Amino acid sequence: MSSQSPQNQASLYVPENIVHNVKTITFIRSSMSAITGSAAGILGLTGYSGVYFRNGSDVWTEGVFGGLFSYVLFWTLLYGIVHVYD
Repeated sequence: MSSQSPQNQASLYVPENIVHNVKTITFIRSSMSAITGSAAGILGLTGYSGVYFRNGSDVWTEGVFGGLFSYVLFWTLLYGIVHVYD
């Protein structure tokens, strides 16, 4: 544990860096959703199963549904483009 007072601990966080980190994580999540959704569409996957857990920290759980919507968007888009004549 740290022996610093709460005032000193608060000065350890730089708001600009926190904002930058959140933007970076959001970009990575959106990119991975688009990539995995595209792969699912190209592979012709027609079902979805999985469980989402809310017991992680904010880094892992914040923005999950936004990523899920991007995943489904790219999945259906690429599925329709690739498998339109099947």
